[in-house]
Amino acid sequence: MELQDHIEQVEHICQWIENEEEYLGKLKEYLPAMNQSIGDILSWAQNPEIPFDINIQFVLQVLRDIVYGVEHGDSVFLLDTLRYGLLVIYEYTAQELKGEE
Repeated sequence: MELQDHIEQVEHICQWIENEEEYLGKLKEYLPAMNQSIGDILSWAQNPEIPFDINIQFVLQVLRDIVYGVEHGDSVFLLDTLRYGLLVIYEYTAQELKGEE
């Protein structure tokens, strides 16, 4: 899955949350792909051959916040975390890696 696909998937989940539709199942389905993408992002950040830097503490906090939002069923908190956390990570990463091509 490309970063743009991840961005679109998270945007869809955000729309489901905003529209008060069932989102938790879709989010849980997406979590393995998210874990893979975050693992890739962290690997890129640690690879000296790739000039890419990201605030790892921010990434980890976003992951903790997603877990919190899912565990507590807090859709407002989860929406903010997805929109202003995970999407920011994906969009920043896509922009930075595109600049390196």
